[in-house]
Amino acid sequence: MTETTIPFDLRPIPLPADAPSDVRVWRIDFDFAMPLDHAAYAVMNASERARAARFLRHADAARFASVRCALRHVLAIETGRDAANLVLDADERGRPFLAHPDAPDFNVSHSGDHGLIAVSRARRVGVDIEEARATFHWRELAPAVLADIDRKEIEAMADDVARIGAFFDCWTAKEAVLKAHGHGIGGGAITMSGFSVLPRDGILYSITREAGAFDVIALDAPSRYAAALAWSY
Repeated sequence: MTETTIPFDLRPIPLPADAPSDVRVWRIDFDFAMPLDHAAYAVMNASERARAARFLRHADAARFASVRCALRHVLAIETGRDAANLVLDADERGRPFLAHPDAPDFNVSHSGDHGLIAVSRARRVGVDIEEARATFHWRELAPAVLADIDRKEIEAMADDVARIGAFFDCWTAKEAVLKAHGHGIGGGAITMSGFSVLPRDGILYSITREAGAFDVIALDAPSRYAAALAWSY
């Protein structure tokens, strides 16, 4: 990144050697005490401000506004353009894109106290972060998320702590793949339970040919969170 000052707690995430060199990921840690009229949010356009204002809870508005503004700053650095003047649009499936020539692909995610931004000029990317709550009843969601082989792998683990962690690793990996593909959860013919991601050599990594030509890795995440990054070949 350049010396451009970004008014958010935004930091690059080191990626494993498996990840392509053209892919970059940043993590933003939210400041929920910052009011929506703070100068840090000045780069949002009128439509984005209206969207932020529609949230009933300040925390939800702050997550959206912080990720959108941080994204604008990151894309400004990537393109050499002014953050406030970038034109962000969405395709027919709702996947955001930058409506400028030679724009990089990007994807965002947020949960709890943290958000992620992934960018690449060479390929499609998808990213996901989830708060891995210890009280979460993962088996209720398992049929919609896990392939049979995923579920067998998780059920074979020694205790509930390991099972919950593995479920969230699996969930974030699959959502990252679907977001890179452009479908998102439950969109189109590709479903989470329709393909598998399995651990290998201590990290989550899989060539998910059933979902398309994408690879996915687990990312370092804060305690009690799971995160993943996917990219196209």
